[in-house]
Amino acid sequence: SDTIAATATARGSAPRGIVRLAGPDAVGILQKLSQESISVNSPKRLESIPLKIVLNSEPHELPCDLFVWPDERSYTRQPAVEIHTVGSPPLLDALLRTCIEAGARLAEPGEYTLRAFLAGRLDLVQAEAVLAVVDAKHSSLLDTALAQLAGGLSGPLNLLREELLSLLADIEAGLDFVDEEDVRFIERSELVERIKKAQSIVSGAVEQTQVRTEASRLNRVALVGPPNAGKSSLFNALVQRYGVSEDQVEALVADQPGVTRDSLSAVVDLDGFLCDVCDTAGVDDTAVDCPIDELARRRAVESHAQSDLLLECQAPDQPIDEQSANDQRVLIVITKCDLIEKEERPSHDLATSALSGEGLKELARAIACYFAENHHEGSAEVVTQTAARCAESLSQADDCLSRAAVLAEQSAGDELVSLELHTALDALGRVVGAVVTDDVLDQIFGKFCIGK
Repeated sequence: SDTIAATATARGSAPRGIVRLAGPDAVGILQKLSQESISVNSPKRLESIPLKIVLNSEPHELPCDLFVWPDERSYTRQPAVEIHTVGSPPLLDALLRTCIEAGARLAEPGEYTLRAFLAGRLDLVQAEAVLAVVDAKHSSLLDTALAQLAGGLSGPLNLLREELLSLLADIEAGLDFVDEEDVRFIERSELVERIKKAQSIVSGAVEQTQVRTEASRLNRVALVGPPNAGKSSLFNALVQRYGVSEDQVEALVADQPGVTRDSLSAVVDLDGFLCDVCDTAGVDDTAVDCPIDELARRRAVESHAQSDLLLECQAPDQPIDEQSANDQRVLIVITKCDLIEKEERPSHDLATSALSGEGLKELARAIACYFAENHHEGSAEVVTQTAARCAESLSQADDCLSRAAVLAEQSAGDELVSLELHTALDALGRVVGAVVTDDVLDQIFGKFCIGK
């Protein structure tokens, strides 16, 4: 019942910034802050209202555009307003403080979406998709999140719950007339068929959670090749240009071979694909100089085996290994191209220079294309958080429906079939949020940022 307020746009300077209020007194608070009257009639289409607000901490009026949802058509199904103004962080902070001093409360993380869930605007699966839309790192993850937000998972599961409730009603009605041989609410063959059809839908959802769990792992890329082939320099260049962290450690680089002994990894964003890029020790066929070299090479080989893609780094004066070139898990990368003249370079699509940056963009695009074609992350129709939360419940529902089908086929007793269907319905209810606890809500919505 509180009126909540929060900044709804990302932190940082921008031409436009938004402060959002939702709750029973949202419009009343804006009336206090403005010397002008605000029309709260239900519009047929959304229109902006020009407004000037006097900030408590500033002597000047702040020009704004106000958007008002006075009825249940808002996101939270409560009166809601959005104040659009200049996207200056100090001004937005001052505007938010002014709204709070006028009677609003600072929103908790995810509280807008939590209110939408509690009001029936979204179910739990769709609420998790909202967070996935915000956090999506590339287009395939965004497509998955948008499909789930539109009801791609919860729609079929809600229809399935209605079907199981109808089926359960028929079974339990028959139990009330068990002594009447001529009274049948559902034939045995139809009962088995409907249970098996329900199980196939749940089994498909279980499979999708498994696909998403596997797809959520970062793609692993290993830089491999002989010693002194330019792997560490290329690693540093990729991390410097595409790294997602500001405090990445650089690999040691020197002219002498064998400098890299242990693997060093960093997360990079290559054309929208997050990858864990790993610099490994050089491996060749020469004699092992010492036990440390042997250990370094052994670890490098293990890292190669655990990687999804290998970048075979070769100097321009080295012949291309035909065996590696024919391996679908290997991309041949020519390094150190700045050391030789252009007309002397080998003809190759992925010729790079860590020093000048030549070819790095093409290499990033080639890696992204490889994962787009071979890993198909977009094939999973469930976002990662939903897959992690719902895997156990969906598996339980799948098992219950499987047992119910067997019991129905064996005519083991409708009361046993009914018990399994009740348990399956409870499990499906936990997935869509029909059965939910405060701890589950805290765990889900606590991951949202404030203002969503």
